[in-house]
Formats: sequence, C-alpha cells, structure tokens
Amino acid sequence: MKPWPGNRCDPVRGKLEVPDIMSKATVPEADLKLRQAKLASRSELTARNSERHWLYEQSVQNVEFEVGFIERVYRKEFGHRPHSLREDFCGTALLSAAWVARRRDNIALGVDLDGPTLDWGRRNNLAPLGERGAAVTLIEDDVRNVAGPPVEVTAATNFSWWGFKTRAELQAYFQSACAGLADEGMLLLDCFGGPEAQVPQIEERELEGFTYLWDQDDFNPITNEIRCMIHFDFPDGSRMKNAFRYDWRLWTLPETCEILRASGFRKTVVYWEGTDGDGDPSGVFRPSTKGDLAPAWVAYILAFR
Repeated sequence: MKPWPGNRCDPVRGKLEVPDIMSKATVPEADLKLRQAKLASRSELTARNSERHWLYEQSVQNVEFEVGFIERVYRKEFGHRPHSLREDFCGTALLSAAWVARRRDNIALGVDLDGPTLDWGRRNNLAPLGERGAAVTLIEDDVRNVAGPPVEVTAATNFSWWGFKTRAELQAYFQSACAGLADEGMLLLDCFGGPEAQVPQIEERELEGFTYLWDQDDFNPITNEIRCMIHFDFPDGSRMKNAFRYDWRLWTLPETCEILRASGFRKTVVYWEGTDGDGDPSGVFRPSTKGDLAPAWVAYILAFR
C-alpha cells in the first residue's frame, strides 16, 4: 500500500487540494526532544526553557500501548493486522509516527485544525523518522471535511472528540468517520467518567523533571459541559499555567454507543480498565458490559463497521 496523496476537501469550492506533506517546517529537530529529556533528568526544566508539546507527550500520551492495543483488538475482530491508520485530532501526530515506525507497510493520515501544532509534529516526530516519515500525511482541516481512500482504523484519542457538544455534531462526525473506513474498519475512542469527573479539582502527578497538573475547573450538570486545563510545575518553582485548555461535553458510554450505532456502525464494544491487587487502575483493558463503581475511570469504545 502506498501513502495516499492527502486529499483535502475545500467545502466552499468543492475542490481537492493536494498538500506537500513534507514542504513546511521539515528540518529535523530531534535534538529538541533530547535537550528536553536531558534538562528533565537534571531537574533543570523551567517554565521558560520547556516545550509544552514535549511535556504533553511525556505526561499524557502512551502511543506504544495504543498501537499494540489497536493491533490486538483489530486482529481479534477481523483476523489480521491493520496497516492503515487515520489519527483524528492528531495534534503533533505522535500516534501516527509510532504507527508507521512499527511496521514497514504501515501508513497513516493525521488530521487537525491547528497548523502550528502540525508543523511541530512534522519537525519533531516525522522528520526524525527519515524516509518513513513520508508514510504519514498530515492535513490541516476539520476532521468532518477530510475525505480520502478508506482506512482500516480511525483513532480519536485524548478525549478530543468531546469538543462536539450536541448530538447532531457528534453524529455528523461519527457518520463521516464510518464512511471513511474500509469494509473491515474500526473506530477507536477513549473516554473517562465517574463521580470525580464532575468535581472541580486539581490532580497532580510527578514525572521526571516536572509535575503534571490536571485541572478540572468547572462542570455544568445540566449540559454536562466540563472545562479543564493542564498546567506544568517545575523544580525552580515556576509554572506553565494553562498550557492546554479544554471546553468539552462529558459524553456517557451508553449515549455514545447509541449514537455510534445510529451513525452506521454495526457493533460497539466497551473495553473497561481493570484494577490491580491494591484496587488501583491496572492499565489492562478488556471487553465488558459491566463496569465497577470506580470514583474515576477511563475506557475505550471500539466501533466496528
């Protein structure tokens, strides 16, 4: 399979634009990540010298796990490994980069509205892959506007699909995602919930060289809208405040699955995270129809075409 040309639909003119995926900001900056890691290992990161996208990748994303999870779940359903991935709301395209680095015949398409973030991903996640970076196409556009050759897997992770706040908006996205899948196609979504998801609070987690803070600033129980931020604290006492902001609707598992089935998917499966011997999240996700009453939980929804 060859990388597709990255067709981008202009919803106004109805034309197809074919972007040069490696034309903008493709000078390798692998040293940036190395420099950040060295500063972190020496506890020398500060709000002034740290890079927010690198901090996010270190504290939020686990793409190695997700690539393996996608392969395992897809093979369980269809009996073979997938090769083509579309990463919606891709940000720095870290998942896409990990996907094409995994196997020589893998290809990926990443779609995001934020051009500067895509450029950061081109420099720091794709260019260091050398010629394998050309197996990833990045498109700056609304995920609902982008059409192209069907893919086997579409992933919408890090809860970004919660930016669609009405049923009509979410169903339009799911319908578009379903139409963009191959006959043996799968959509991967992640979500969180539980009573603590509705409580304004700040959760801190220590990482090497910095502290990650998840700030649930506000929740409206009438609309289920939630406003969150990410901050980073550093050993010198400085803080990168509001490094990332989110204005979402907290969609529930049953209503999401109902909308998915109404959007053309034939089957949905919830993969629930188990607990270890101490009752803490285990990081192991298994298909389930009954979750435990955890104060906070994370789950994956798999929708199959």
